[in-house]
Amino acid sequence: MDKLIPHSHTSLIQKDFNFIKDTFFSGITTANDKVDLFKKEFQNYIQKEYIELYSSGTSALYEILLALNIKKNDQVLLPSYICESIKKAVLKCGAIPILYDNEKDSWISSYSQISKKVNKNIKAIIVNHIFGIRYNLEEIEKLSSLNIPLIQDCAHFISNNQSDIEVSNLFTASFYSFNATKLLATGEGGAVCTNNDNLFKELCKNKLDNGISDLNASLGLSQLEQYNDFLLKRNDIANYYFENLGDIAIDLKQYSSIYFRFPIFVKDDSKFLNSKKIAFRKGVDKLLHTTLKDYLPNVENIFKKTISIPIYPSLTKIQQKIIIDEVKRLINEN
Repeated sequence: MDKLIPHSHTSLIQKDFNFIKDTFFSGITTANDKVDLFKKEFQNYIQKEYIELYSSGTSALYEILLALNIKKNDQVLLPSYICESIKKAVLKCGAIPILYDNEKDSWISSYSQISKKVNKNIKAIIVNHIFGIRYNLEEIEKLSSLNIPLIQDCAHFISNNQSDIEVSNLFTASFYSFNATKLLATGEGGAVCTNNDNLFKELCKNKLDNGISDLNASLGLSQLEQYNDFLLKRNDIANYYFENLGDIAIDLKQYSSIYFRFPIFVKDDSKFLNSKKIAFRKGVDKLLHTTLKDYLPNVENIFKKTISIPIYPSLTKIQQKIIIDEVKRLINEN
């Protein structure tokens, strides 16, 4: 049997090993010069005034919530279509997560959906660029007019495109994940980036450690040097999928994306999840609102019919062809 093509895979080359090896043989593997350099380089890449590193993206979010003085019984708005760890960070503060719906037949939400849940107890709003899909400037401008702290979840989205920076600058803070299968890997790690002086001062007051080591930072520095190439490869693979999958991929083609994931709509997700060739996934493991006995029809509908196709820089052309053939076969069986 052919080896299963994984859904996610860290893109590592000899250069990554060399960066880590040099740090290893320096004898200094705790947080030192490499951590400082990675902070500086990443900060310059995304063009933010301030940065702090943490052990994970979830920890980074938790620290933002603490710095915003989110406390017991405060309410935080977040999408139901997101990683469960986001809700855990909110609950850890003693706050109450309030889940909002997506737009109909869309993987992302909107001002219209989010504003429905706004009330006087909402102390922060979390917005995520799920799968790398961009929110447009107008939507975020309308959200910022609510005068509630906006938190940008960038676990699926790292960009220094000027229009993306304009959008990001409307947020109070952004948090990033450098987990092994994310866009840019340090093994484990995360970051908070902001232009807000007061928030940064609060982050510094609460900081307990350096977040990552020089070994993590060395891998991060190597990955950051390659990152623009990673984005180009993701875009090339996406275009190859669009060209060969036709109407199967038409729903994603309407969005602007950096293609962290490549979702499609299918009639029977079980056929894909049971594939012996490709490790297809749902995109998110489960919806968060179902445990809170809420009803969000748009996101429930989209969750049922979404399958995520492997898309990462190290995919070979042969693997891409196998993925396309398997998708077509399973679609035809539906």
